[in-house]
Amino acid sequence: MIILHDETYYKRRKPQPDLGPLKNFCKFIWNNEKKTLFDRTAKEWGEVVIFYFFFFGVLGSIFALQMHLSLQYIKDFKKPFFTYSGLVNVRSLLEDLRLLPTSLIVENPGIGYKPNIPLPLTSPIIWISETNKNARSKRYVQALTDFLKDYTMNSSQRELKCSEGQLRPYSKLKPCFFDVKSLGTCGKAPYGYTIPIEPCVLIKFNKRLGWIPRYYNRSSVLPHTMPNFLKRIIKKSDKVYIWLSCNGADNIDKEHIGKIEYIPNPGFPIEYFPFRGQKDYVSPVVAIKFKNLTTNRLLTVECIVWTSNVIQPTSYYMDFQIIIEK
Repeated sequence: MIILHDETYYKRRKPQPDLGPLKNFCKFIWNNEKKTLFDRTAKEWGEVVIFYFFFFGVLGSIFALQMHLSLQYIKDFKKPFFTYSGLVNVRSLLEDLRLLPTSLIVENPGIGYKPNIPLPLTSPIIWISETNKNARSKRYVQALTDFLKDYTMNSSQRELKCSEGQLRPYSKLKPCFFDVKSLGTCGKAPYGYTIPIEPCVLIKFNKRLGWIPRYYNRSSVLPHTMPNFLKRIIKKSDKVYIWLSCNGADNIDKEHIGKIEYIPNPGFPIEYFPFRGQKDYVSPVVAIKFKNLTTNRLLTVECIVWTSNVIQPTSYYMDFQIIIEK
C-alpha cells in the first residue's frame, strides 16, 4: 500500500541547512519562512493555549473546591489537640460539639507542666544547680516567662468576666481570660528559682476538644483513693473545680517532698471548659510551689486530676522529676 502526501509534507521533511549554532537558535525562535515561533505556528500555539487553559482551569477548580471544603469544616487550631477518634465523624464534631456523649469516660484528659526543658542524654528534669550550665535557674525563669506570654497576648479577644462555677455555654464564642496575677509569686519572675529556692511548677490542662468534666462538689461521693487533704477542701468549699493533687511517687519521695502550696487553688475552674477550638483559648493553670524540698535528692512528683468521668488508674496521670543541688 502506497501512502501519498501532498507537497507541503515533503517540503517540511526537507533537511534544513546548517547555519551554525547561533543562527540555528535564532531560526528556532523565529522562522520567517515557516512563520513559526519556537517551531510552532500561530494555529498550533492557539491549540496549546486552549488545551492548557481548560486543563489548569479544571485542576484549579478541583483545588478551589477542596480548599473551600477544608476551610468550611476544619477549625483554625494554633496548637495540637486531642480528639475522640472513631466516635463521631469530623463534620458533626466540628458543627456541634454538643453531640458528643457527656457520659464518656476517658482515661487521660491530659495535663502537662512547665518548665519542661529537655536536657542532654536525660528525660526532662527540673534540675536546679548554679554549678551546671544546663541547670541554672535563669533557664527555668526564661522558660516560664515565655510560656506565660500567651496568657497576656490578645487579651482583648477573651472574655474578662466569665460566669464562675459554670461550664462555658455554647452561645459564648470568646474563651475565658486567665489572669496570671492569680498565680501570685508563681506568676512573675523569678518564680521561686532564686534564694531561698522555693520553685514553682505550672500545671496546665491540655486542650481536649469538646471534653466536658463531671466535677466533684461537697455533696459528691468522693473516691477512696483521693488524698485526705483534698477531700477536706472539697467538703468545705463552695467552688467548682476539676480538682488536682500532687505528691511524691513513693513513700521515700513523699517523705522528702515537703510542703506543696497550690496557687490559687488545687484545681482548674470549670468555666474554661469545654474547649471548642477557639483561636485565642488559653488553658487554665495551677501553680504548685515546693516550700521545703530536700536538697541533693532526685524526687519524682506525680499529679492527678479528679473528676467523676475520668477513670482513676492504678498509675499516675503525669509525673516529673525535680532536684535542687547545693
